[in-house]
Amino acid sequence: MGSSKTHLANKNITVDSATRIAVAYSGGLDSTVLLHSTVAAYGPEHVIAFHINHGLQEVADDWVMHCANVTKSFEVAFDFRLLSWPGGLGALSNVEAQAREARYEALAQMCEQHGVTDLLLGHHQDDQAETVLLQLLRGSGLPGLSGMSTQRGLEKTGIRVWRPFMDLTRKDLESYAKEYQLEWIEDPSNQDDHFTRNFIRLRIIPVLEKVQPQLRRNLSRSASHMADAQHLLDQLADIDLNVMTTKVGLDMTALTALRFEDMARANNALRRWLFLQGLNMPSQERLNAWWVDLTQLKDTADHQLLWVHDGKYLRVWRQKLSVSETDITLGRWEFSEIDTDSDELGLAIDVYQIAIANQALQEKVRSGGEKIRIHPRQPRKTLKKIFQELDVPPWQRTARILCLDSEVLAVAGVGLHIDLLTQYGPRVKPVFIKDTTH
Repeated sequence: MGSSKTHLANKNITVDSATRIAVAYSGGLDSTVLLHSTVAAYGPEHVIAFHINHGLQEVADDWVMHCANVTKSFEVAFDFRLLSWPGGLGALSNVEAQAREARYEALAQMCEQHGVTDLLLGHHQDDQAETVLLQLLRGSGLPGLSGMSTQRGLEKTGIRVWRPFMDLTRKDLESYAKEYQLEWIEDPSNQDDHFTRNFIRLRIIPVLEKVQPQLRRNLSRSASHMADAQHLLDQLADIDLNVMTTKVGLDMTALTALRFEDMARANNALRRWLFLQGLNMPSQERLNAWWVDLTQLKDTADHQLLWVHDGKYLRVWRQKLSVSETDITLGRWEFSEIDTDSDELGLAIDVYQIAIANQALQEKVRSGGEKIRIHPRQPRKTLKKIFQELDVPPWQRTARILCLDSEVLAVAGVGLHIDLLTQYGPRVKPVFIKDTTH
C-alpha cells in the first residue's frame, strides 16, 4: 500500500523551506489518495490543495465544503475557484472539453497566485487506457494516441505538471484509501454513459477485458511507445525546420521541395511548426486542402494565400508562411513622457498641448501618397516606398496613421516623422498600443 507514497517521494521535485507543491483536489478517490500520499511524502507545510468548482451539479458547493474539511484535517493549505459559464450551460457545445480547458486555466492561475511551480494530478493507468481508446475512436494521430504524459510543462507558464499514479490502477488506489481509512466523494456524473469517456469505461473496457485481462496495462504501454515515436518525429521535424525557418516565417519553397521528396515528412515538419506557434494540429483533410491551394498558385514569387486556422490567420506571401491575429490594426495611440536627460526624439510638450486643444491630432486612414521621414540620413518617402523597402506584407500596409494637422506624425509599426520632433526640452512620444483582446 505504500507504493503510491514511494512513487511520489521518488519524483524529482526539490522542496525547501519556502516551497509548496500543489495537488489538484476534486474530493474523489484519485485526488484524495494523491493528497494524502503527497502530505506523507513531503509534509503538510509543503503542500497546498486546489479545488475547482465547475458549477455543473447542484451538489458542487457541498464538495467544496468536504474538500475544505479534509484539507483542514490534513493540515494543508486550501484554495478553490468557482467557474462561471457565460450564456449558461446550454451554450456549451462540448461540456467535457470546455470544462477541462477551464479547469486547467483556473489551476494555472492559482499556481501563479501562490507561487507554485509543481502541480500534481491524480490520473492513473485506468484513465490512460480510457484516453487511448477515446483517441482511437476519434481517429487521432500519434500525439493523441500518446495519451497523457507523466510530466509536462503547462503551456505559456513555468508550471510543471506531474502525474505520479500513471503506473497504478484504480484498484491500487482503492486499496490505499481503505488501508488509511480515507473518505472521498463519488461523482454521480461518472455513471452517465451519455458521455463518451464514461461509455468507454462502463461499457467498452469491461467487454474487452474479457478477451484481454491486461488491457489497461497494455494500452498504457502502447501509449508510452506512441509517445517515444512522436518524440522521434519531433526531432526529425526540428532537423528539417532548422533549414526552413526564417525571421519572417516558414520557407514554403523548401517545404514544398521536401513534399515532393517525402510527403509524410513535409506534413510532419508543417505540423511541428504550427505546434511551435501555439496552434492546434490541423486535420489531414485541412493539410491536403492547403497543399492544393499552394499547387494552384500561378505567381509563386509574390502571390499571397490566406488560411484561417485555430482562430488565427495563416498567410503565405513571397513563399513565407506566417501567423497573425485576425486584425493586427486594432489598438490605440497613447503619448508617453520622455526623460529630459534623454536624447530620444519626441514631440515638444507645448506643440502637443496646442494640438490637443485644437484637436489637431487625429487618426487617418491611408489613402495613398502620404510621406514621412523616419531616418535622419534619408529623405522623405511615401509609405508605399517604405513598406516595399521594409518588406512589409500587403495585409500590414493598412497601418494606423496618426496625423498632426495635415502632416503624418507616426505610422504604427513603421516609425515617427522626425521632421516634427525634437531632442530637447519637455516632450512626449506617440506609442501605438495593440489590442490583444481580439
